[in-house]
Amino acid sequence: MGLLGEMLVERGAISTEQLHAALSARSNGSARLGACLVENGFIDETSLLEALAEQHSVPFVSEPMLLNFLGSMDNAVMPQSMLRQLKAVPFRQVRDRIQVAMSNPDDSRVIDRIANYTQLHVEPFIASDRVIDAVIDNADPRDPADSGEAEQTFEAGAEEKHTEWEELWAPRTDPEALFRVNSRSRSASTVLVASFPSLIPVDSSQESAPEKTTDDHGLGSLFSNARTASEIAEVLAYFAAQRLDRVCLFAVLHGKISGWMCRGLTLDARALRSFSIFADTPSVFWEVHENDCYVGPIPSGPVNDDLTRLIGNPIPTEVLVVPMLMDGRAKGYLLGDIPSRGVPGRVRNEVLSAARAAGDALAAVLRGQS
Repeated sequence: MGLLGEMLVERGAISTEQLHAALSARSNGSARLGACLVENGFIDETSLLEALAEQHSVPFVSEPMLLNFLGSMDNAVMPQSMLRQLKAVPFRQVRDRIQVAMSNPDDSRVIDRIANYTQLHVEPFIASDRVIDAVIDNADPRDPADSGEAEQTFEAGAEEKHTEWEELWAPRTDPEALFRVNSRSRSASTVLVASFPSLIPVDSSQESAPEKTTDDHGLGSLFSNARTASEIAEVLAYFAAQRLDRVCLFAVLHGKISGWMCRGLTLDARALRSFSIFADTPSVFWEVHENDCYVGPIPSGPVNDDLTRLIGNPIPTEVLVVPMLMDGRAKGYLLGDIPSRGVPGRVRNEVLSAARAAGDALAAVLRGQS
């Protein structure tokens, strides 16, 4: 993970002089380098988030996207006071994982706290401090559970400090309690679960959230609000991840097909980004015809075997490969699957339609029409 300032200079996003000016301003206060760059007008927030996402190897979520997904926060998955302390906002649940906007996605302490409280796997996304603070300010200040037990769980965690190593490992409760995820009742109140693009309260005792579909208007609104290719890809990935357990996006640029972003607990974002082949190399992408898609097992072959290893276990029974077309040419591919089962026809049609809309949105962005 390279230094942010060096990365931005290498990209040509800022000049060396602007970096030195921001570093000087930062030395006079506690603001982060990225915040100083934005405040001084050296870089826009979206470009900063793209760089931070690459630096930390996690997706980013911009303010319009986060607000679209949140809708309203009449019911909070976590207490507002806890969100403010952790500088994090859970904004979407997909089966057994919860996606969280964070200013520091490498903070394992925060991730562990959220996982312990929600009893879900945490998938971190990066967002700016400004956006996170604004969302938390608009959150419902009421606690998600009325019982004092939930608040006690939070307060106990709030007292944790990074002190001596021995103290961090000293058990503070009876041995039986060490095996409990947290002391909160499984039936307590509600958790905040995202449909697409708004949130609805769902009983936390449910094993998984019911799948929600997005109407054409809602998806079109998200695509029309996207200002960059990365934002378009994020919307498409979000949409597909509601219907598929594992999703990989690949970009087509300069005659190469390269890994872009992914969703799914078994997927490795770093490994995906290291994947790159020439577009004329035989691969599963060849199975996709113009304006069509491919549904079936990944054929054998050197490149396809690499893709299978990239996806990981369990090995896909059947994959869906959908092109993102612009003027009839593929500018990207979406590859996804549902482990141990095939891809339903309804899912294929919905993802194919979304990919076509993403291609239209990409054309509008690249032509300066959005």
